[in-house]
Amino acid sequence: MEASPPRSFPFGTILLLAAAGVLYVAMLGTISFSSGGGEAAFGQALASLFATIGLWIALALLLVAGAMMGEMPRWAGFVAVFLVPLSGVATFTAIDMCSRHIKWAVVFPMVLPLLIAGYALWLRLPRLRAAVSAERISTVAWTLALALSVGALLAASMI
Repeated sequence: MEASPPRSFPFGTILLLAAAGVLYVAMLGTISFSSGGGEAAFGQALASLFATIGLWIALALLLVAGAMMGEMPRWAGFVAVFLVPLSGVATFTAIDMCSRHIKWAVVFPMVLPLLIAGYALWLRLPRLRAAVSAERISTVAWTLALALSVGALLAASMI
């Protein structure tokens, strides 16, 4: 009986996670609850857009790395193709809601990236995968991502 080769330490995943963490802090730093106008508001909106896009690229790369090295169910990969961009749009929409004095909308940009990064980390680390089944964690993670994304977009359309 052959022993499986030991897996290497996930340096790439850790580097991507660190980059995502920096972009996450940058994105949260662009959230403003004031309704200032002019060039300053435009500049802040651009900074928010670029930080959000950069963060979502890092999250997508984390998911790809996790899917290649982990045990992502096939259906979860298909769902991620649609929900990752949708959650990015929902996050940017929620950041815009914050600039219109809707303070509770900050929940969406705080939680959605953590949810996706946590799922990607679960995919990559065998000890975490051993704790919870792939079907269960995938169902919970993507259901929450869908609910939060749709919630943010619906709230923005009603307010």
